[in-house]
Amino acid sequence: MARIPLPRREDMPAEWHDTYDRMQRERGNPTSHVFLALANLPNLMDALLSFTGEMKRGSVLSQRHRELGIMMTALAASSAYEFDHHWNHAIRAGVPRAQLEALDQWETSPLFDDRERALLRYAVEATQRIQVADETWEALTRAFPLREVMDLVMAVAWYNAVARINGPLRIENEPWFKRL
Repeated sequence: MARIPLPRREDMPAEWHDTYDRMQRERGNPTSHVFLALANLPNLMDALLSFTGEMKRGSVLSQRHRELGIMMTALAASSAYEFDHHWNHAIRAGVPRAQLEALDQWETSPLFDDRERALLRYAVEATQRIQVADETWEALTRAFPLREVMDLVMAVAWYNAVARINGPLRIENEPWFKRL
């Protein structure tokens, strides 16, 4: 059970109804628990919706690679909520189920190519150590153009932040959530 309320629209002061409505329009209704938890910061919600929307829509990194990086970040951060939710996003983005099932063996599994390994290594190091080794950075920048690397840097950073929100708040999957 979440440690904080997951507010409904009627629980919010009237001046925040437009923001709550935007959240539901952009994030769906029913709304995922992580965004409901963040609705407890209504003064930041508009900015968060704009930021996360632009980070996704404006990314030039392929959706498949982006989701693979997010999945590894969730795994490395032990964020079951994000791992479950992004499983579905990853499947829709074209990440093969076999790869998702083998993420914990990414270093040795023949299911991953060198580009994917560079991306996954970056996500693990940035999540677990913050600093990344020079050889990790060099492999990543050989594998992807700088603009795509920066999209990955931001995605990994954001989902590390989300993991550090979900964990302490004990955000759990919604009753309606189902993994594909």
